[in-house]
Amino acid sequence: MANWASTSYRIEGKQEDLKTLNELINEFMDGKRPVMEDNASKDWEGNVALELGENTKGYYLRGFIQTSELEDDVLSIEAEEAWGATDFRHILEKHFEGMKVYFIVEEEGGEVYATNDKEGRFFDYRFLVDSCVDGADEWEYFDTKEQALSYVARRMGVETVTLEEIDKWNDDHYEGDDYIYFHEYELVA
Repeated sequence: MANWASTSYRIEGKQEDLKTLNELINEFMDGKRPVMEDNASKDWEGNVALELGENTKGYYLRGFIQTSELEDDVLSIEAEEAWGATDFRHILEKHFEGMKVYFIVEEEGGEVYATNDKEGRFFDYRFLVDSCVDGADEWEYFDTKEQALSYVARRMGVETVTLEEIDKWNDDHYEGDDYIYFHEYELVA
């Protein structure tokens, strides 16, 4: 069984292309357009790729679109994808001239945290702290490692903290429900 990653896409391009893509996605999701392969789900990313006439052979397309919305010249898509980001973005950029697909993906089980938004145009945070301290769950994003470490130190009730000290704290709290997970987003192409 796959670990499911949450992937957010922000897409820029020609307004007519963004509108076409958004309408196509929503037609599949609303059941107004038949799926492209037998037994395919209406929210499968491959439906869009195949309808665009793209050859999907050799592309990894194990993802399902949850929402698609065009607002302020940016198409926002939320998807659940197996194990991490799929090749959906590559197919879109190949098909639509001048289209740029930014994404960020989070998959807790496999520790996949990545983005291609190097300039922080849409996804400007680079660190995530997921923690439960004394039964209080918190999930916070940070721009810098220093900000994230300062936050963790406050959660732990100490002045400063290192990654090694966080690991030791987690080891010391292994038997309980408390944890502190410190994630850095990998910058990818």
